[in-house]
Amino acid sequence: MPPRPGPLINLWHALGLGFWRLIFCVMNRVEVRGSIPQPEERSIVLLYNHVSAIDPFLVGATAMPFFSKVWWRAPAKEELFRCRIIGAIIGSWGAFPVRRGQRDLASMARMVEMLRASVLVISPEGTRSKDGRLLRGRSGVGKIIYDARPLKAIPVAIRGTQEILPYGKILPRIGRKVTIAYGAPVDLSSFFDLPDCVETSQGIIDAVMEEIARLLGTI
Repeated sequence: MPPRPGPLINLWHALGLGFWRLIFCVMNRVEVRGSIPQPEERSIVLLYNHVSAIDPFLVGATAMPFFSKVWWRAPAKEELFRCRIIGAIIGSWGAFPVRRGQRDLASMARMVEMLRASVLVISPEGTRSKDGRLLRGRSGVGKIIYDARPLKAIPVAIRGTQEILPYGKILPRIGRKVTIAYGAPVDLSSFFDLPDCVETSQGIIDAVMEEIARLLGTI
């Protein structure tokens, strides 16, 4: 992969962003709170609560610049890539396949490398919450953060996307309100001096989940 997106990739990404901004900002209403990353910032992980399949697209539509000099990447369940058309589209937008319900060590190592030079958008819960309640964060995501030592780990709270695209539905609704809040980076430096173990990884992601929960309480 080139060190930064080229003009054709940026143009394609801009078209994708335009489509999702139409869905979120024109056909629906989105309120954005907090400060988003600056256009050329890298080594950043954006960690959001997951209530709808369109959550990562909301993060991209509200935070990703139209012509980014940095790669934005996001894991997606490998089942989506079994359809070549869908896989090609979301892959061209920065998604890559991961196996759900397994400790996918190869994908975790890949995310560590990505995170050192790009922006990674990921759900620490690992799956959608069907009732909107916050699930426990996965220690595997904490392990990725521990190994990559990103410059910023930013909690993101999302409320309302399940009203646009409920679980099990294909076509988005219109006229709904969504709120997304970007929090201050979580200071995880104290964890990086601890032993590399499951307890440390879980402690990292628990600290992130606490901030996401706090943000959710404000929106």
